[in-house]
Amino acid sequence: MGIQCRIPFSFLSFPFLLFVLFTIPSLHCTPTDTLTQSQSISVGQTLISSGQIFELGFFIPSNSSKQYVGIWHKNIQIQDRKVVWVANRENPLTVRATDSASSSLTIGKDGNLRLLDGMNTTVWLTNVSVHSNNSIAVLSDRGDLTVKDSVSGLILWESFNYPCDTVLPEMMLKMNTKTGEQHFMSSWLTEDDPSPGEYVCGLSLDTPTQVFIWNGSKPYWRSGPWDGSKFIGVVDIENANSDGFYIIHGNQPGSVYLIWHVYTTSYIHFMFLAPNGTLKRMFMDEQVKNPYVYWMYPANRCDIYGVCGPFGVCNKNTSPNCECLKGFVPNSIEDWKKGNWARGCVRKTDLLCQKNTSSLASSGKAQNDGFWKLRSMKLPDHYEYLYTKDSSGCQQWCLSNCSCVAYAYVTGIDCMVWTGGLMDIQQFWLAGNDLFLRLSYLELGKVNCFLP
Repeated sequence: MGIQCRIPFSFLSFPFLLFVLFTIPSLHCTPTDTLTQSQSISVGQTLISSGQIFELGFFIPSNSSKQYVGIWHKNIQIQDRKVVWVANRENPLTVRATDSASSSLTIGKDGNLRLLDGMNTTVWLTNVSVHSNNSIAVLSDRGDLTVKDSVSGLILWESFNYPCDTVLPEMMLKMNTKTGEQHFMSSWLTEDDPSPGEYVCGLSLDTPTQVFIWNGSKPYWRSGPWDGSKFIGVVDIENANSDGFYIIHGNQPGSVYLIWHVYTTSYIHFMFLAPNGTLKRMFMDEQVKNPYVYWMYPANRCDIYGVCGPFGVCNKNTSPNCECLKGFVPNSIEDWKKGNWARGCVRKTDLLCQKNTSSLASSGKAQNDGFWKLRSMKLPDHYEYLYTKDSSGCQQWCLSNCSCVAYAYVTGIDCMVWTGGLMDIQQFWLAGNDLFLRLSYLELGKVNCFLP
């Protein structure tokens, strides 16, 4: 009983070794999706989900001498396969002729799933509290590896709760606005090194939340806030927002989950965060036998976070891409001419509330500030959400607070206001939202002008 495949690695060259790790188990082993305490899998053996969709086993990346346990789509051609989850990405096994073939994935006496090296040392484990010795590990057709009690069926641990660089359908990214807890995708360091790289992707702690890609702690791309049906800053790629994304709220106070649901489960779908920080949605159907990029972000220079600096707006269809918002001028003309827009723009004329209003009133020259309507915009970052305000109340709140520089009223979100530098704005060709920019009366014209 168990898995009956063994490979004589001492006779294999390195390139063929990598090939064998991916191919021989599916050709010569009796398929099983379950690991029990009476059996283990070692190099050259795999678990295969019941529907022959996913496979788990040992692998060695190209140009590497390190060994990992991972999950991949079984039915994608070997040269196009993407490892979608790696157990020991931070603790690789070193390939040595003396013990590489002796490494094993097993269920220990404590009921935890363990990866053992050739010296029988644990290099990775699930590390959960198990109250019985009935644990089994099962690889599902969703690509989820679970450890559960074989009697009660209670799931004790699952790989879907520990994403690497890839999200599969029905997988969730989560965060908690109360505790600050966040679960991220994290890129591989390089295409040949699964260890955590420079980029992470997940939900922000904003209300409403956004999807961010961060380079370390620095924002690299953001989706814009969720309006109940879509992320409003994602508009340029057809179907990117009709892809079955949902935001749901958990039972724990402050818990928020992003879940991805697909409607054509007979096809292959996955998203992954590339080592260069690009989030790619991959797709493969019966006609196209290798996965292709369905959409990706950032898709152009304007998608990169804050490329035009505060109070600058980016338009991918113009040259140069950056310009200052109405009523603003470059912070540094010299930098701006060189295409260095990071310092952004500054206001030309102070708002009324920033001036000596008493002397202006006595001279009869005081004029109220107003709002300039900007259409089809990716709304700025660092918003404040005022859920009790209607459209007119949103405008009045902004006008009555000198720190408020802009507001928007978005269907599905309601009132959003900004009190600092407007960062990461894009001009879209279609869609987008209206942004009402607060300006001095002297900067307002007759068109697109809204006076209180």
